[in-house]
Amino acid sequence: MFAHSTTGVHEAVSAAVEGLAGSVPLWAKLSPNVTDLAEMAAAASEAGAAAVTLINTVMGMAIDPASGEPRLGAGGGGLSGPAIHPVAVRAVYECRQALPGLPIVGVGGVQTGEDAAELLAAGADAVQVGTATFADPRAPARVLQELARWCEANGVSNIDRLKGRAHDCS
Repeated sequence: MFAHSTTGVHEAVSAAVEGLAGSVPLWAKLSPNVTDLAEMAAAASEAGAAAVTLINTVMGMAIDPASGEPRLGAGGGGLSGPAIHPVAVRAVYECRQALPGLPIVGVGGVQTGEDAAELLAAGADAVQVGTATFADPRAPARVLQELARWCEANGVSNIDRLKGRAHDCS
């Protein structure tokens, strides 16, 4: 469900949390297609979300210029993969800045260990690999190995020293 307002997010998360009756923690996956994502994350947290997953796809459209026909079946749709990585980094950074105690899972265009390191430095507590698994089902394991090598090469002995690193520079 896509909620367009903080009230909508609060209502959707509250209903989901109530439906789960505390059996499992609820993580709210939020879209960047809103005016203020940090406000949406705060609403999700206040409604009972144990964490937020940032971000979902970005609205996009592709048109075949020769025919004028849309390249996506429905005309438009969600853009994912490497193109949205900078959007995900900004979303994670801004939500971490606004909500320092909220657990955040960074998602969006993670193809390499360095992509994962960037989301962690922006403030993610964990990273999800999504679209890359379509081309390589082993992508999460590869990204983890690359992240470990990246950390070693950059003197990061403990992942907690990487998390939120960008906020120490601001």
